[in-house]
Amino acid sequence: MKTKTNCKFLTVSLLASAISLSLGLSAVRADDDVEGGGIEGSESLDMDAAMTPTAAAPAGSSIQVSLEAEDDNGTNSATLKLETQGLLAGIYSVSVALKSDGSTVAIGSFTVDNEGEAEIEFGGGEGAPFPVNFNPFDIATISVADANGVVRFTASLTHVSTAASMNRFATVHAIPGPNDLNAAGTAVLNAFLSHKQAKGSIQLSGHGLPPNTQLMVSVNGLIANVKKVNTDKAGNVRLKIGPKGKTGTVASGLTLFQVTSLQLTDKFGNLLLSSDF
Repeated sequence: MKTKTNCKFLTVSLLASAISLSLGLSAVRADDDVEGGGIEGSESLDMDAAMTPTAAAPAGSSIQVSLEAEDDNGTNSATLKLETQGLLAGIYSVSVALKSDGSTVAIGSFTVDNEGEAEIEFGGGEGAPFPVNFNPFDIATISVADANGVVRFTASLTHVSTAASMNRFATVHAIPGPNDLNAAGTAVLNAFLSHKQAKGSIQLSGHGLPPNTQLMVSVNGLIANVKKVNTDKAGNVRLKIGPKGKTGTVASGLTLFQVTSLQLTDKFGNLLLSSDF
């Protein structure tokens, strides 16, 4: 009979650079290149996947993982759940690699009974707490290792083809650049999986920009597939960027699940409006 195990929290420290944020709407904010990192708005991420077994995983074993995360103006909350079957009895550890700097963060440990089954929960109201200042939107991969440190299962949150389902939605304020403090707007990101590909769009509605001006569009600092957009005579702009081609990317090598920022610049490269997701 399957029972819910007690999680043993492992205290860790995160790099200070991963959590240094600036929240002022009127101030110029640097792009932190981290999803859910100090955003001005709200964002949610839901993922469900069968973790990928390594060569060290017992034959017929499996782990199902799910993540539900929310960000409300830079305040993160999340629940990470794992359900195992067919593992050898013993103690296992859960860790994640971060998108922001590639470092590894220990999340906690759990014990598998003689039946090889366990249900583990981190975060939420009942699970063991996450490490202090942990950002669930910064997870690149999740790994489960045995007591000897041998990785038995992994799951990627950036290679979406491995997930059974994944949904991401964000609505954030657009922040003016230093040369156009009157600029403002709203950006909306909607991403979901369909036939193992990232679908959806990024949309931006901006105003207070130079009128009748051609602007450059970039995503994560990379020129997007929609390279240019023009403001109208009142200084307003609307744009929509969706995945292109068989790769389903919105900029070079980037899917909607990897987008952390959207920028508008003038022809001289001056930042006029930006949104962090």
